[in-house]
Amino acid sequence: MEYVLYPKSEIDSRTKRLQSVMGDLDGAMIFQSVNMCYFSGTAQEGLVYIQRDGEPIVMARKSFARARQESPLDVKPLKNLRTLKEDLGISSRARVGLELDVLPYNNYARVARALGDAKLVDISEEIRHIRSVKSAFELGLVEEAARILDAGIASVPDFIEEGMREIDLASRVESVMKSMGHQGSLRFRRFNGIVPLGHLMSGPDASVPSFLASPTGGKGTSLLFPQGPGFRKIRRNEPVFVDFAGIYNGYIADSTRIFSLGPLPAKMQDAFHASLEILEALSRELRPGRTGRELYNLSESMGAELGYADFLGGPPGNKCGFVGHGVGLELDEYPVIGPLDHPIHSNMTIAMEPKMIYPGIGVVGLEDTFLTGESKATSLTKLPREIIQV
Repeated sequence: MEYVLYPKSEIDSRTKRLQSVMGDLDGAMIFQSVNMCYFSGTAQEGLVYIQRDGEPIVMARKSFARARQESPLDVKPLKNLRTLKEDLGISSRARVGLELDVLPYNNYARVARALGDAKLVDISEEIRHIRSVKSAFELGLVEEAARILDAGIASVPDFIEEGMREIDLASRVESVMKSMGHQGSLRFRRFNGIVPLGHLMSGPDASVPSFLASPTGGKGTSLLFPQGPGFRKIRRNEPVFVDFAGIYNGYIADSTRIFSLGPLPAKMQDAFHASLEILEALSRELRPGRTGRELYNLSESMGAELGYADFLGGPPGNKCGFVGHGVGLELDEYPVIGPLDHPIHSNMTIAMEPKMIYPGIGVVGLEDTFLTGESKATSLTKLPREIIQV
C-alpha cells in the first residue's frame, strides 16, 4: 500500500476544467477539504484560489509544513482572512465563486467582509460536475478501492455465526479492509450527513428507516448514530444485508450483497431476483447520452411491472428517491440516478443499487460500482450476484 500524492499534471488538468466553466468569474475560492485536496493535492486547513487566468494560489494554516510536502503547487502561509483581498490580488468588484452548498455561514461572512465589494456567487454545482468525470489516475484508485471492497464483503462467510451481533460482524469486515489500506473513514457531502463504513444489518433491523439519504437506515448504536449495524443478534433464515464502501487513498467504491444462514423465505428470494433483473437492465443502459432521470424512470417502471412498486427503494412515504449515485472522493457524488437531468458521460464511476425494503422483515437487493465507457458500463466490483448462503 502507498500514500499516493497527486501529480502536478493531474492538478493542472483539474484547474483547467474549472477555469473553462468560470464564465465571468474572476476566480473561485475553495475551502472544503475534499475540494481543496482535489484542486491542490493537500487537505490541510487553508484554501486554494483558482484564478480564471493564471496559476492557483494555495494558502495553508495548519499544517503549513505538511501542505508544502503534499501539494505539487507553491504553498503560502495563511495567517488571517482579513488580508485575503491583498494576499490573493483580488480587485474591487471582482466576481468570486464559493462552495455555497457546504461553506458555513460564519466563514462566508468573514470572506465577504475581507473581499469588500466583491460579488460572491455559488460555484459548487460546477465543481461537482467536474469531479463526476474521473481521470485515468483517479480510476486506478477507484479500481483498487473496489478490490479492497470485494475482499471485505467476501470475508463475511469466514466470520458470520448465528447469535453474533451485527456490530461484531461489521468490525470483522472492516478489519479485513483496513489491513488492505482502507482509510477507515467515509466522506459524505450532505449537511448533517454522517455515515459508517457500511450498513450491515440483519432481518427487521435492516428495514428500520433513518435520516440518511440512502435506501436503508438501520437501528445503529445510539441516538446520535441511528443507522447502520447495531446490537441485534443475527438469526437463521433471514437476510443479512451487507453494504460497504471500499476506500483507497480517498477514492470510494460501493457494493451490496445479501448473506443468510440457511435459505431465505421464497418471497425474499423472489424480491432479490427482481432486484437483480433491474440492476442488469440499468447496467445495459448506463452509457453516455442517457440521464439520471431516464435511468431512474426505467428502474421505477420495472419495479412496478414486476410487482415491487411498494418495496423498491423503500415503502410508500419513505422511498429514498434515487437508484444510483456517483462515487469518488465522497459517497454522494454526481451524477444522481434519480429525478434529475444529470448527464451520463464516459469515465464516471456510478454505484447502482436497486433494493427491496420490507418493513418489519428485512432488505434484499444488490449494488455494484460501474465505470461508464463510450458504449457500455463495466462493473468494477466483481462478486457474484447471488444470495450467499452460509
